[in-house]
Amino acid sequence: MERRHIRIARAAAFASATALALFAASCAVAPPRPTPPEPIVEPAVEPSPEEKARLELEAIHGLLSGGRMDEALGRLEALAAAWPENRDYPLLRASILLSMDRLGEARALARAAADGLEAREALPALLLQSEIERFAGDARAQRAILDQILTVDPRHAEANVSMGGLHYDAKNYRAAEEAYRTALAAAPDFPDALVGLARAQFRRGDQRGALASLDRAVAAAPNDAIVRLDRSRVLYELGRYAECEAELDEAIRLAPQSAWTYLERGILYFDTGRAALAEADLSKSIELNASYFLPYVYRASIREQAGRDEEALADYAQVARLQPDYWFSFESIGALNYRLGRWQEAHAAFDKAAAATPNHPEYYVAAGVSLLRAGQARAAKDYASRALPRINRETYPGYWLAMRLVFDQTDMSSELELQINRTRSLDTKASLLYYLGAYWVGRGRAELGMRFIQMSYDENRVGTVERRLAEADLKRLGQ
Repeated sequence: MERRHIRIARAAAFASATALALFAASCAVAPPRPTPPEPIVEPAVEPSPEEKARLELEAIHGLLSGGRMDEALGRLEALAAAWPENRDYPLLRASILLSMDRLGEARALARAAADGLEAREALPALLLQSEIERFAGDARAQRAILDQILTVDPRHAEANVSMGGLHYDAKNYRAAEEAYRTALAAAPDFPDALVGLARAQFRRGDQRGALASLDRAVAAAPNDAIVRLDRSRVLYELGRYAECEAELDEAIRLAPQSAWTYLERGILYFDTGRAALAEADLSKSIELNASYFLPYVYRASIREQAGRDEEALADYAQVARLQPDYWFSFESIGALNYRLGRWQEAHAAFDKAAAATPNHPEYYVAAGVSLLRAGQARAAKDYASRALPRINRETYPGYWLAMRLVFDQTDMSSELELQINRTRSLDTKASLLYYLGAYWVGRGRAELGMRFIQMSYDENRVGTVERRLAEADLKRLGQ
């Protein structure tokens, strides 16, 4: 390669020398030529101060788009200092501070921006103040500011949308719908108002009205992923799954870095029996945002159903870490450990599930039975003595009797059997049949116990924890 460059360089030098020689020869024989006029150079035009400010603002918006908040804020502060009379710069600064979660500074700046202005002139600053209070979680302060705005301008579109959001959060869907319609009377194609209206209609059971509103929102904002996501939910409720899937595909195309879009499509795949596709989307959602618990819940369920117990346990454990008050994760951890014969771990998980919710006394019974199955009769008795007072005998007589049986550890179960026969709820009946059977297995009478467990399984109460436990026992004991 070096030799090739040398050859090229030598050829260029030779051509240059030849050209100079020919030029010199021509000068020696040709008459002198007139000197060409000097080219006219236009003087550089200095941008006006206003043009410089516009260009600087464009640069600041570029920094914001790239997430360089601190740099954008610094340059905006310099621009605002150079143009103190500009009312937009303080509001933009406050908006940046809001996006940086510096709420106190944003609030002070937005309030200062409204000081001394007439009511109508102050509306942009007031609207920003209302947003700051929304992010601060102070609904009362937000509403007070919105009331100020709507007193001055009752048809103010953005203020009505924000007021609709407050009504929606308070589950006052009729008032929310009215607020959104008022916003649309002023701005018929306002996407936020159309989406808000659709959500209120959806909550009031008007799915077809919601779909019509979202059709308008798609026409107004075809590249808005949130609009597509909302429309997919309505289509799902209407049973139009292919269209729902198409909308989710489009939402992912528009927002490929959104964890939520992958989650929703994963749930659609899960609900329509496409486990592999569902697991892939749920894993992608987790990859994009590992701190949200719901994708783990669905993925764990897929893995549990596939018999991948250890992977499912890992996902449920992550759910418990991310959302400690989601008691279903403890139920599932208990059920999986029970299935694996890890009785101590099952006991601990069921006990946590019982402590997390007052409406599932069956978890106390499951925790006690787990100790019996571990061969720890004394520990089971001690646990039952602590759990019995926590079960309301009047409300849950069957579970109280089952827990009492774990405490007494007697061969007399007739009282519980009579209660099972009186029980009208099929779920509760199947549940009590299972715990009676598990009690007898734990007491060493597997044949008797499996009869009751089979009866529980035959009730076919799919989705209950006892159905999961019964499946495990039937498989374990070869039934």
